Amino acid sequence: MMAKFSVFQLVVLVVVLGWPVTVNGQLSHMMHNWDCVACETNSMLAGNFGHANNFIFNMSDLWWVDTVARSYAAVAMNDILGSREYNGTGENGIVTVSRALKAVNPKLKILWYMAADRVSDNPFVMDQFRNHPEWWLKNDDGSIAWFRPPTGGQPGRPTIDLSQPAAQQWFANLTLTYFRSHEEAKQLCDGVFVDSASFRNPSAKISAERYRKIFDGKMAALHMAQETFTELNGGEVWGNAVLEAHSIPKTPGVTWNTALQHFNGAFEEMFGSFASQNRDGTWNATLMERCFESVINASNAGHSVVIHAFPGPSTSPFTARGTGDNMFRVSSWAGAVRVPNTTEGCQQAAAERLVESLAPFLIVANERVFLSYAWFYSIEDGYIPCKAGVECGMPSSWYPEFTRPLGPPGGPAQRNGTVWTREFQRASVYVDLKDRHASKIIWH
Repeated sequence: MMAKFSVFQLVVLVVVLGWPVTVNGQLSHMMHNWDCVACETNSMLAGNFGHANNFIFNMSDLWWVDTVARSYAAVAMNDILGSREYNGTGENGIVTVSRALKAVNPKLKILWYMAADRVSDNPFVMDQFRNHPEWWLKNDDGSIAWFRPPTGGQPGRPTIDLSQPAAQQWFANLTLTYFRSHEEAKQLCDGVFVDSASFRNPSAKISAERYRKIFDGKMAALHMAQETFTELNGGEVWGNAVLEAHSIPKTPGVTWNTALQHFNGAFEEMFGSFASQNRDGTWNATLMERCFESVINASNAGHSVVIHAFPGPSTSPFTARGTGDNMFRVSSWAGAVRVPNTTEGCQQAAAERLVESLAPFLIVANERVFLSYAWFYSIEDGYIPCKAGVECGMPSSWYPEFTRPLGPPGGPAQRNGTVWTREFQRASVYVDLKDRHASKIIWH
């Protein structure tokens, strides 16, 4: 059945903690407690995944739905159950999965992913977008600023120009068009997670003045989305990149105290890896300090923050482990040490390198900061322990650190040069930004 609204396509960011129906400006109401990282009484986990192998992650055996719904404070789903092929007929796979998740945990909040550059990957949305060439971003000379140019007989992917008011309105409301009714949208969709919110395509030949107008247009679209979801069910708007601290000198609008005013929450995508590390895999102490301060400042200002951390000194390219379709993806590692070649080796590495992500997370965390830890962005890439016979990027049971009693912090982290420490009721945390291997958590 065709959807009944008119709005933009999104992938989903799912959130397990509730927020009130009344939203206070751009602030977030999603909060956790300090009982543990993830246990029966609390979860600080926030996943961001999709592209799952449908023959394993299907609706006939819901072991994975149960695990996600009972374990996470936030989860992002992206193109799951064939949603990338959705053309407006029948039900989108993300709607199907959202309904199943809500059945297990009615408090689960689901935000749909949307990209502020390419818009979407499915025909339902792309057909609408291609029918409005006046919404396509143009270079200063009038040529199309492609997200992906035409190649091999395939049509190009335009970039949306959100300085156009009509495009803003379409983009801000697109998610709702996936649902059969207003009530269904209210029950299953709790906001949007906007990727590329502050990103400037380096291939686009546009002036700084025009970029500012485009950026302002993105923010206007996000404001419209906030109004839509505040009225619908008190939902929220989250953004990436907003806390990419390593980009602050290069991209206008990225700092937490400028762009973040337009969001309820933010996503820090490269925490401790990729652009926040040196080529040899050591942390870049200056950039990691910026990451720490951005997360602390944003969350103290009332915004929720999802930190995505990868095992070890992760960088591109990404490669597969497993056999055939029963596989998962892992990052590469910067430096001399290589990512293991076997499934078992990658699972062990994820467990052994966890402290390099968990300790920094605990240094910056308050009640609004959440952790995502996996090799890439599919559910099998390490977001949940998988049942026997399923190749996954984490061990077959939860990391023991997640269920250990933690207790509230005694106060904010203390800093001495590059060393950061913090005391919790049941743990002491140590991080030295000059030595990622020195990270440690002493449980009491």
